[in-house]
Amino acid sequence: MWKLEGLPNTTFLALIAGAALAAAAPRSSSYNASGSQPDYVIIGGGPAGFVLAEELSQNPRTTVVLLEAGPDTAGEEDIDIPGYSPNLLYTQYMWNYTSQPDPNLEGNAPTLEQGRGFGGGSAVNYLGACRGAPSVFDEWADISGDDGLRWENFLNDYKSTVHYQEVPLDYDPHINPSAYGDGPLELTAPLENLGIVLELINSFISVLKLPWVDLNDGTGLGVATSTNVIRASNRTRDFAPQAFGWQLAGRPNAQQLSNAEVTKIGFKGTRAVSVTYVNPIDNSTNTLYPKEIIVSAGALNSPKLLMLSGVGPGDHLRSLNIPVVADIPQLGKNLRDHHCAFMSFEVTSQVETLWQYTQNATFAALAEEEYINNSSGPLSVPNGAAFAIYRAPDSVFEAVDDTFHTSLPADRGQLLFQYSTSTFQATTPNVSIVSPFVGLVQPQDSGYMLLASADYRDAPLVYSNYYGSAGDKAAILHGYKRIRELFSDPSITPLLMGTVALGTVVEGKTWRIKGLDGIRVVDSSTFPYPPTCHPMATVYAYAQHAAQLIREQDR
Repeated sequence: MWKLEGLPNTTFLALIAGAALAAAAPRSSSYNASGSQPDYVIIGGGPAGFVLAEELSQNPRTTVVLLEAGPDTAGEEDIDIPGYSPNLLYTQYMWNYTSQPDPNLEGNAPTLEQGRGFGGGSAVNYLGACRGAPSVFDEWADISGDDGLRWENFLNDYKSTVHYQEVPLDYDPHINPSAYGDGPLELTAPLENLGIVLELINSFISVLKLPWVDLNDGTGLGVATSTNVIRASNRTRDFAPQAFGWQLAGRPNAQQLSNAEVTKIGFKGTRAVSVTYVNPIDNSTNTLYPKEIIVSAGALNSPKLLMLSGVGPGDHLRSLNIPVVADIPQLGKNLRDHHCAFMSFEVTSQVETLWQYTQNATFAALAEEEYINNSSGPLSVPNGAAFAIYRAPDSVFEAVDDTFHTSLPADRGQLLFQYSTSTFQATTPNVSIVSPFVGLVQPQDSGYMLLASADYRDAPLVYSNYYGSAGDKAAILHGYKRIRELFSDPSITPLLMGTVALGTVVEGKTWRIKGLDGIRVVDSSTFPYPPTCHPMATVYAYAQHAAQLIREQDR
């Protein structure tokens, strides 16, 4: 393990980042190969882009250029340190997109953040690795005619990209070693500083009636501690530019270019012949003429770029005066996202949360010291280190006459339950909060996206259509109710509190603040645990009850 006592945090992180990328050639935003043109240009420096670039450049006679619109991510402590991943929202490492107002959400416009920078989503996510139900991949194989996508075959591709590194643990993470191979990406289980994780797992098991399993081995339903993309040696994030980029760095036939935002793919007739990109820092423009172009820019940026280049719904492109290269009406449609509904609970001080890092300097200093000296402690554990994949009972969908969800293969769950040790709301009390959430992972209805204009700098128009069918609405409503049950389970309730909690801050039966006289608190802030429905009626009754007891005490 790393043991760099006395070093400031920034120095430590520069060292651990540099260790993985020590051999890397300087990354720039302009191609330089003595006038020759590459065989491949890959657009998008996320997991797909890096794996493609590494594989293709293994042939020394094949030249590859990987273009990433965002910055280099090496040495960024919020990326490298697992516990800091929530800090990455609304930064330069995100495409901070916003959905159009969604009628299914009463006109609200959810955010749609995407990874921006080397690593893409692998640089900014909560580090969990999960594969899910085999039937999904079997269906992909049927649709595509590619038998290699069938689970029994596709599992080999999973194994070729990752390996699992065992570490000493004081609990059983229920890992199935046969699910992992010897690929460059390292997976580990969370260490001993799990905070609320084990309590949540017990709650998931009790309330959802699910087993504790490894959701990477072909098991579709169950509870899991995340297998995380974290190096066991120093508990830092392992992600695309480090697992695959270091191999590219030593190859003269491969280049990785950050700050290279592609504005257009050029066509000659129906053949793609050029890639034009801009450095957003100095606005310099470059054009490459590769033999082949591979677009790996993600669910939103790939269709956006193709539309800007004349590929997509013809009527839409013509309305923006974009010459149509190929009229493909379905491009930009079938957008499916795992939108989440969440709750927020105040928790006791024994649960380590992001709020404690930002509000308690002593706690933050101790956490950083433990991480720097021992590669352990709360910063070594990612947010959301426990989750569950759950299939709702068929009865949930009977009232809305939905057959989509009930007809899904038996290994597929419709709902994912997880949590964050931070708040998802813009305005919350200044207290320590945990936010459990549920996501619809098999939505029936899909959304779509269009261009806002012909200017590459404009964000796309995303019509998310979350919970667009009656069955989707029934599923997420059921999931939301289950969150209430999960956080009313005896495994969890001792860790929850109101903001002025009864029995903790105020005395039972008197509602006096402990240690003070002449003051009481009677409102929802004193609820020790939340009610299982809307609180207004409970507040009425609660105040009525308190008034009777207070009146008797004052006689």
